[in-house]
Amino acid sequence: MLSYENGEPNFHDNLIRGVSFASNMDSFDSELYFDIDHIIQWVKCSPNENESLFLISRGILKFHNVSDLCMNISWGDTQYKQYSGYQGGLYISDIKKELVSSSLGGSEEYYRWDINTNNKDSIITFGASSFSLELLGNPLTVNRQYLLNNERCM
Repeated sequence: MLSYENGEPNFHDNLIRGVSFASNMDSFDSELYFDIDHIIQWVKCSPNENESLFLISRGILKFHNVSDLCMNISWGDTQYKQYSGYQGGLYISDIKKELVSSSLGGSEEYYRWDINTNNKDSIITFGASSFSLELLGNPLTVNRQYLLNNERCM
């Protein structure tokens, strides 16, 4: 059972593991893929009630007929003195969509999408007609909001 908000899957606190682009050179359309740890369900508490549990699966969040992509991801400025992957990872905080007037997407409605992250200096914006979510592997119940690397392969 997926967690829904306003009739759509909820992606709050989903860890972004990677981003990729898929372009169809014949039709000039493109897709934007996010490799995420998708929280399928927030379980209230473990039996000992000292920790929350989460049902999580690796997922590919796909946006279709993408245009106007702008990615601003900041991992800080260490003056090249330390590795600076954003502490704890880059998580989706919120995804907002706004209907826009466009001839893109064929007969489908077209939207501006804003993906806000836990790092307030990082945002991803683009246009897309729709999205889909492909869950990969078996969901696991864990006491954290992400999967370990070896758990993503199961």
